Amino acid sequence: MIKLLHLVDNTLQSQTAAKCDLLIHIGTGKLQYAIIDKVRDELKALAEYELPEISNLNDLIFAIEKLPEIKQEFKYPFSKIRISLDSYKFTFIPEELFENESEQEYSKFINPLASDLILTNKIRSAKIRNIFAIDTIFNGALNQIFHKPRIYSQASSFIEGIKKTNPDRNGTCLFIDFHGDHIQIACLKKSELALYNLLECINADEFNYFLLNTIEALNLDTSNSQVIISGEVESENDEYHQRILKYFQTPVFADSRLIVNHSEMFNKISPHTYFSLISLIECE
Repeated sequence: MIKLLHLVDNTLQSQTAAKCDLLIHIGTGKLQYAIIDKVRDELKALAEYELPEISNLNDLIFAIEKLPEIKQEFKYPFSKIRISLDSYKFTFIPEELFENESEQEYSKFINPLASDLILTNKIRSAKIRNIFAIDTIFNGALNQIFHKPRIYSQASSFIEGIKKTNPDRNGTCLFIDFHGDHIQIACLKKSELALYNLLECINADEFNYFLLNTIEALNLDTSNSQVIISGEVESENDEYHQRILKYFQTPVFADSRLIVNHSEMFNKISPHTYFSLISLIECE
């Protein structure tokens, strides 16, 4: 367990936590969290841990249980706790077609294991239901470690975030969220969700392949489409950024300050890095 980042506003105390929401993202080998004051609409904490040597589910549960915040900030009486997980087992059903009694039928699209639990999120801004699988034991552990957490797949927060911050509601925008071993990619056409996918991606060559496939599949006019980048992209000199420049003009970075206010203590953190995490605040 390696602390990569830990910024906490000193005004955050147990007695003030009731007006705050705790947001947690559990990814591949990393855990990120943010605390947001819903009354002031302000970011109060931002942290990230690397969770090394995770080879199975028990290791992951043990690593989470040993985080220092389990005994400190995470035990505060937050208004809500939201947790997102990276899951390739998901499918979308349009809101107008969704039927609660058909949830198990929908789950056949994602080939769940016998040990999986099926959960459903409402992605309000896109008018779709996100159906995904989580290991039953892991779900039980999260509910024991945290107080009544609301659990989402990564798609819910990312889509809510891009819908809220969409810079061109009458045009075409491609959103790409980079992480160590995968990317999220989504497209909005005239504010409507035209594509979302989660893809394993470990280098720039693989990304170039996926980007070209997306351009072709959506028949994108690269001279008239905006690209918005978030996640683990350091700067314009990043190799992934350079690949985007081969096809699109002037890609821009996402800005989590459009979702919630950031005080001065977070000025050194690029506002695109934790965009998807902070977007969890938009989930129901």
